[in-house]
Amino acid sequence: MYSDRLLRWLFLVGLWVLAEVLGYYGLKRLGLWRRWLGWSTAIAFLLGTILFGAGYLLQTRPGGHTLYLSIQRVGGVLFLVWLGLTMGKLLGGVWGLLAGRQKTPKAGFSPSRRAFLQTVGAAAAALPCVGLGYGFWIGRYRFRFETIEVALPDLPPAWEGLSILQFSDLHSGSFVEPAALKPVWEAIQKAAADLCVFTGDWVNVYAEELEPFVADLASLSAPLGKWAVLGNHDYGDYARWKDPTEKAANLAYLRRLIAQSGFRLLEDAAYTLYQGGEPLTLVGVGNWSAWRRFQRYGDLARAWKDVPSQGPKILLSHDPTHWEAQVQGRYPISLTLSGHTHGLQFGLEWGRWRFSPAQWLYTYWAGLYQVGSQFLYVNRGLGYVGVPARLGIWPEVTILRLRRQRPV
Repeated sequence: MYSDRLLRWLFLVGLWVLAEVLGYYGLKRLGLWRRWLGWSTAIAFLLGTILFGAGYLLQTRPGGHTLYLSIQRVGGVLFLVWLGLTMGKLLGGVWGLLAGRQKTPKAGFSPSRRAFLQTVGAAAAALPCVGLGYGFWIGRYRFRFETIEVALPDLPPAWEGLSILQFSDLHSGSFVEPAALKPVWEAIQKAAADLCVFTGDWVNVYAEELEPFVADLASLSAPLGKWAVLGNHDYGDYARWKDPTEKAANLAYLRRLIAQSGFRLLEDAAYTLYQGGEPLTLVGVGNWSAWRRFQRYGDLARAWKDVPSQGPKILLSHDPTHWEAQVQGRYPISLTLSGHTHGLQFGLEWGRWRFSPAQWLYTYWAGLYQVGSQFLYVNRGLGYVGVPARLGIWPEVTILRLRRQRPV
């Protein structure tokens, strides 16, 4: 885990150095370099680093939880500023260097050509800041509702048309104003799905983050119940605790809050529903990731002891790498519902075409996938973490409608 953190820091610092060099020479060639561009990124980066460090050290002090969450939010904004400035320098600098190669040694740029190149360079440098600004002010609240159909080969006639509402990755501590999610809760209730599931990451760090949302979550209803699992952020592993007892108490409190919200946690357990005498089994596991830097608390083999042989099985597992590493071809699970990736909160989607840096990290990162007769749906997440913005990969609530697969 520590080596992964070191690599992330090295990548960020390397990106920063590259942007500074390219930005300085490229923008200077266009006459766009300003002294404040040099020190602005350094101040944002250093302030964010100092804040995160101070917050980490203060976590175990009285009131440290509230302070740490506030610092996380401010630090996230500073990181967003740093990222916008860095990417702006990178794009503007590259343009400046490429444009500079086209001038003739004797004549240089004509006034009109210089004005054109400066305009394009300024636009290239400003584009990341404008995009991230949109992602901060609007994108993170641009909630979308996906409705898809999944044709399962083993779905009994009694379960034809079953609607499952899935949302994931609430990250409740990121929302300063819980009221921002009121339209989401109203839309979920209006959807009137048969079954409601949440696939992990209720909080960022502490159980108390969920407190302001319990009443709204409790107001949601579904005839066949509300079911959930935990995600990697829910175990308290990303916090400093006075002792193991305090950490255990935090997880116990989160479980109580989830119960108060009316959701039933499936922790390495299964529950079989019946309709028209036909079974359909929900299986839920603790967080399990193929990546060593994330926890492996889940135990699918243990959960499977309660699974009947008849009827389709639906697995709730927060991390989609679990499906790839342990489910495919090993367990007769018809549909797995996951979250976790957020689509890295940045990307482009146009019809069936999708791009996000998430695809460089995850084989399955957003939407519906099928391998053989097994399906996986990766929810893009409702909340956000780290960078307080979403651009192109919008926060999502999904309704999956199950259909019987017709013979060819």
